[in-house]
Amino acid sequence: MKIFYITSVLGNRGGSEIYCKDLIQELVRRDHEIVVATTSPYEIDGTKTIHLPTYGHHALHKFEAPIFSRKVLEEAFKFKPDLVQSHSNSFMGMIGHQIKNKLKIPHLLLIELISSQNQNVHTKAVFELEKFFLPKLNYDKLVVWTESIKQKFLLPWGIEEKKIDVMPAALNVENYDVNLKGTKIIEDYGENLIISLKTLWSTNVMGLEYIIKAIPGVIQTNPEFKYLIYGGGKEKNRLEKLIEKEKLSSSVILGGDIKFENSKEVMAAATISPHSYVYEFSTSFSLLEFMAMGKPCVVTNMGSVKEFVQNSALVVEPSSESAIAEGINLLIEDTCLRKKLGRKARELVEKKYSIKASIDQLEKNYEEIIS
Repeated sequence: MKIFYITSVLGNRGGSEIYCKDLIQELVRRDHEIVVATTSPYEIDGTKTIHLPTYGHHALHKFEAPIFSRKVLEEAFKFKPDLVQSHSNSFMGMIGHQIKNKLKIPHLLLIELISSQNQNVHTKAVFELEKFFLPKLNYDKLVVWTESIKQKFLLPWGIEEKKIDVMPAALNVENYDVNLKGTKIIEDYGENLIISLKTLWSTNVMGLEYIIKAIPGVIQTNPEFKYLIYGGGKEKNRLEKLIEKEKLSSSVILGGDIKFENSKEVMAAATISPHSYVYEFSTSFSLLEFMAMGKPCVVTNMGSVKEFVQNSALVVEPSSESAIAEGINLLIEDTCLRKKLGRKARELVEKKYSIKASIDQLEKNYEEIIS
């Protein structure tokens, strides 16, 4: 099948970028012929890539993309695809909409997540624009990550239920080796490690603050444990100030930004990985990665958390340092529970959140909208 793929997220940095990369790579492995139009400076072997011009901060690139839709249309006419897939947001959907109308081919739009809990002007603007455009765009199928997105946003916005399909986020499980030891990290910091890997901005930082405030309740009974936070971002200084205020510099360490090729080594070193959410949880790629590595996770109960982790993680009360501390302490003290949750987490990812399962579902959608 010939697929014209339009995306503003693609690469090895960030969950959305990795997710999109894994999807396209699996499509190529299944002998689909792919042309990718993207604002990202990344290319995938086996595809032809059209790089759209970009200006300014990367957060603005998705807004700029529709300006260059004529260039994308010209490439689509040359390629003569069987269908067009737009990925990530309604701005990519606008280009897919035009290709559908001009070439008279099916259009599948994949929207990763929608949340009404937005902390800055950028995310608030994206939410309002999704609300405005999604009911107006011309697509045959709208794919979203969770049932809650469908029920809370898409149906009330007037989108036909028959056009919506729920397909959870996924990753290439083969890239996550549960036998990795994290030796370098353990040599540097010791064996008893609580680890988070997040970009340090906005709601991620707010969630991490709850975990940092929970650490005194952990080291009071388990002083041998350290909490490592890896990731880069403009709000790193906010966490530094909190660590200093709480006098936790010997127990909470900011490991800095980490290269993609080293991230698995970091996750492998974790005894426990905590995940605290202050927004309406849809999917967390960081959580998914730790689960794929077979790591026991403590997760705060926001949005679709229980639906997502099922019985493979310890779910605790949100926005509560004491609940997070109790959850971490429980896993520290119960080795059997840690092993059980780690095993179940990996099994759940293999069964439900593998990229192969996602492509199976996507291909069914392709067949449906083409027929």
